[in-house]
Amino acid sequence: MIEKLHYGTMQQPLTEFIRSIRLVRDEVLMLDQTLLPMGEETLVIRDYRQCIEAIKMLRIRGAPAIGIAAGAAAWLAAMEFSGRDNYIELMNRALDEIEASRPTAVNLFKATTAIRRLITAGNGNRILDYTNKLIEYETDACFNMGINGAKEIEGEPLGILTHCNTGSLATVGIGTALGVIRTIARDRRVHVFVDETRPLLQGARLTTWELMQSGIPCTLITDSMAASVMRSGVIDCVITGADRIADNGDSANKIGTYGLSILAKNFDIPFYIVAPVSTIDRHTPTGKDIRIEQRTASEVAGFRELRTAPEGCGVYNPAFDVTPAENITAIITETEVWHPGS
Repeated sequence: MIEKLHYGTMQQPLTEFIRSIRLVRDEVLMLDQTLLPMGEETLVIRDYRQCIEAIKMLRIRGAPAIGIAAGAAAWLAAMEFSGRDNYIELMNRALDEIEASRPTAVNLFKATTAIRRLITAGNGNRILDYTNKLIEYETDACFNMGINGAKEIEGEPLGILTHCNTGSLATVGIGTALGVIRTIARDRRVHVFVDETRPLLQGARLTTWELMQSGIPCTLITDSMAASVMRSGVIDCVITGADRIADNGDSANKIGTYGLSILAKNFDIPFYIVAPVSTIDRHTPTGKDIRIEQRTASEVAGFRELRTAPEGCGVYNPAFDVTPAENITAIITETEVWHPGS
């Protein structure tokens, strides 16, 4: 099968992409990603607590989208608490709850920090404007990351390996790593190998779905097949996203990314991280300082309602791992291409 790969260009206009989250009137409209690809349902959220639940349960996910969801949750809280004597106290409690939803993605905390400043300055009525501007920024950033990535990554045809989901579902634009792939695929032939991304299968459920909608040739593989596929010679580069990038370039991304970087280094394959500047945390010196989210055991012991491990089995379930800067060929942002290991 690998010897007969189909390479092709994207069959969908770059301007057409999925809207993972929208703010309309006094509602947040959110595509429930836990149901994809078998079903498509848009959640209509009017309570900030529902928005927090959606973040926790990965109904919305991806660092840029989580940051926007945090702003949306704060906007709903501000409407609920408007006119209360203890408005500032209630808003700060709500922001504490929002921050507790997912601890690793820095975009969430940048959003809540900015909103706390607005509230303290008496500008809580500007939370919606702030969130809408954040949507504009992330959308533009995706397009510019795509341009910078296409300039940085050469070759045709290109065999690309990616991990997790970094497309429109994880952002509000064409995507980060997937945005670069889409931009390259406008006029160059590519084939994308997609890690299924255990334990929640974001690659299998979401990335293949997005690639197929764009008409980009892709092949789904299990995470444990990556070494064998790389050794076969069909992979020209690895492109992934990030949820938090430390000041030195160490990058936290979906669990399994670190292992891919080691394999890429072993096979002398370029390894790229694509993320907006908003994902870089200059207050975190190195990857050792990044807090890694630990998720529920049930995600590993089974999938959805199906249990696959015996009751009482011990489980370790970190949502992310950290790729050291020396394993990264380049970090591609909307403003520049950073070579942290050089």
